[in-house]
Amino acid sequence: MPRVNQASARSGRTILLVDDDEGYLQATGQLLDREGHDVITAQGGAVALKILRERPVDLILLDFHMPSMTGEEVVTQLRTFNRHIQVILQTGYASESPPREMLRKLDIQGYFDKSEGSEKLLLWTEAGLKAAYTTQLLLKSRQGLRFILEATPALHKLQPLQDLLQGILCQVSGLLGCANSFLAIARQDEPNNPAIDGFLAMVNQEMQLEIQAGVGRFGREGDIVALLGKNKTAELVSTLRDGHLHRQPHESALPLSVGDTVIGLIYLDKGNLAEDEIELLTIFSNQAAVAIQNSQLYSLATQDPLTGVFVRKFYDSWVLKELRTCYRLGQPLSLLMFDMDNFKAINDGVGHLGGDLALSRAGNLLLKATRTTDFVARFGGDEFVIILPSTGAAGAAVVANKILRLLRDERLTFENKPIVLQASLGVVTLTAGAPDSALKTGPETSRPAAYFSLVAETLLKYADDSLYAAKSAGKAQAAGNLEITWP
Repeated sequence: MPRVNQASARSGRTILLVDDDEGYLQATGQLLDREGHDVITAQGGAVALKILRERPVDLILLDFHMPSMTGEEVVTQLRTFNRHIQVILQTGYASESPPREMLRKLDIQGYFDKSEGSEKLLLWTEAGLKAAYTTQLLLKSRQGLRFILEATPALHKLQPLQDLLQGILCQVSGLLGCANSFLAIARQDEPNNPAIDGFLAMVNQEMQLEIQAGVGRFGREGDIVALLGKNKTAELVSTLRDGHLHRQPHESALPLSVGDTVIGLIYLDKGNLAEDEIELLTIFSNQAAVAIQNSQLYSLATQDPLTGVFVRKFYDSWVLKELRTCYRLGQPLSLLMFDMDNFKAINDGVGHLGGDLALSRAGNLLLKATRTTDFVARFGGDEFVIILPSTGAAGAAVVANKILRLLRDERLTFENKPIVLQASLGVVTLTAGAPDSALKTGPETSRPAAYFSLVAETLLKYADDSLYAAKSAGKAQAAGNLEITWP
């Protein structure tokens, strides 16, 4: 059985001492323990291999000549599951010293003749531990860089800003092993603040912050001043203005910069970051900052700020993309036109601010009723359009009924005045299977762009006609549910 010699381990390093001589294990273990190392002893190679599979070790001092399993056999098996741990072979006789060819073959860091005494052993031990530290540092850096390379594509894909921010927060927490963190960005209209333990914050020109996402104990929103206090918040604002790393024993904050412009910071409850951790975090934060800025620009260009859905101009290009995809795959596609009923009466009754509230809530409900793969856009005024890829007539009817149900269940007031949300929908479905899909072998671009534009216009016309029919039939309903084929 292995024995762990407890000692005041000032070095924080763990050494596995392997020998078949119990007396040597005890004496050498005490020597290493007095040097401030944690020492695990194993009498025989099989016990040593079991330990190595179960716990991390910095250095192995391994007897070369053991009756049941030689040191060479132990190392041969060790290298099948751990290529990086440092090994120093110990020999009882000079004639047992392994040749240099075996050192290279097994990647052994050296060997020690026991007859040379304890001082020589300690020298080899220190050399082995320094090599272990360097190797572990390189491995950590390589793993961190691989982590960043694997995370980068996810950062730069087109996605909602909120999803990107939460993703960045999780990636940073994973990179540095920080369980508690949160993310904050700046509002343009009112002052806000960041939180404690760990977060990503974005700022406006006044250095105002707002929490947007969090993990661990920051999984809920909170006020930065309330969580950090005025003094700590002031230090973070100073970090933002200076653009320098904020390092404290129990916390760290790294600015997020695009060029010379600081757009936010990453705050972690992990203090005393090592230089390699700072380097990795800096590389990742540079990637994250560019991704955030790109996502913000993308949102400004494609999203309606009032309703949270896409803008009409983006619909014009997106519908062609979805039509090409459905044409290529032979899948159906449904289109819904949504128009609020009695919207003028809402504006007249509660004013235009109340009307804006009604439009905003309508956009939220449409997003709630659809999938992330669906597309919702504000077509103009109080009219919206919804694209349902790979969805037939039956599925489109389900979505339309869900929208109507959500509207009926919604209770909305503005300045203590009730607002009744009601809408009509027109539904049309382009059936599965393009006219020549069975014969088509080339890409969908074999059809000219004008063809897909014509199909988009046809779908929109039928959906608009169905919407008019729903209005004429008494409103607050869906009409049409027509099925048309590819021209």
